[in-house]
Amino acid sequence: MNPQDAIIIRLLIEGVAPHEIVYLKGTSLDEKNQILTVSDALGVKRHMQVSKTCVERFQSALKQTKYVTSSGDHFTQHKLTDLRKSPFLIKMSMGDYIANRAMITELDSVILRTIYMRLRRLAEMFNMPELTHLTTVKLELKELAHA
Repeated sequence: MNPQDAIIIRLLIEGVAPHEIVYLKGTSLDEKNQILTVSDALGVKRHMQVSKTCVERFQSALKQTKYVTSSGDHFTQHKLTDLRKSPFLIKMSMGDYIANRAMITELDSVILRTIYMRLRRLAEMFNMPELTHLTTVKLELKELAHA
């Protein structure tokens, strides 16, 4: 599994919401004390204790420069994609960056879309449809905001 995918799953397990993962950077983690500083779109911050596993996966994801995509029957065909250099934990592929140039002023929405697409792909790969539920969280939050 890609370190980028592993950290998304690990952070969800540890209680970080997808819309919070968007804003995580290398500086968000105090590795020594295992404290993660999480903020949302409004800049509201919270500090949370994370596991050693989370710290290890976080560091691995930060260092990842190539993303392996799998396709075909039983996901046996693999392709390496360059990840765009970024201060953010979750990096998008150059293809995603180019395809979404029009939205680049809202980089957070592009990163969130990247997270959702990876969750959908993982749900399919591991036959875990419950992962796709996590992709609807933004819609539910938006609906509540407009209610």
